[in-house]
Amino acid sequence: MHCEQAPPCYVGAEVKALSHAFRRQFAEAIRQTGAEDLSSMQGHIIGYLSYCQDRDIFQRDIEETFNITRSSVTGIVKLMEEKGYLTRQSVQGDARLKKLTLTPKGLEHHQRAMAAIDQVEATALRDFTPEEIALFQSFCTRIRTNLSDKKE
Repeated sequence: MHCEQAPPCYVGAEVKALSHAFRRQFAEAIRQTGAEDLSSMQGHIIGYLSYCQDRDIFQRDIEETFNITRSSVTGIVKLMEEKGYLTRQSVQGDARLKKLTLTPKGLEHHQRAMAAIDQVEATALRDFTPEEIALFQSFCTRIRTNLSDKKE
């Protein structure tokens, strides 16, 4: 069967295809670093802890930042601690509170992950000018704003 008319090109479908392509490339770049024993969420938590090293981070911060349940965070953090990526340390004044701190292994993972992200970004944006990249980013911001705008 032959179609005379091409299907419409939807921006949402293009965004989804780009997202899949980025995920595949990033997964491959991470595999090459040998850091594939972490889930995506664990990687996001390591990134968050790395960027927030200047303050104490607790499990409730992870719950709120990533909008996940207490029991999920408990399981994730326990596994990450067992794998040697972070530690839970009591804080002075409240032994029930445990601050989360990256270990050297966690920090090293973050550095490798950021190098993989930089590599994928460089590949994806090859042959784009800085102006084109800025324009694309502005389009993405406008689309996000339009989709989150409750006024219609």
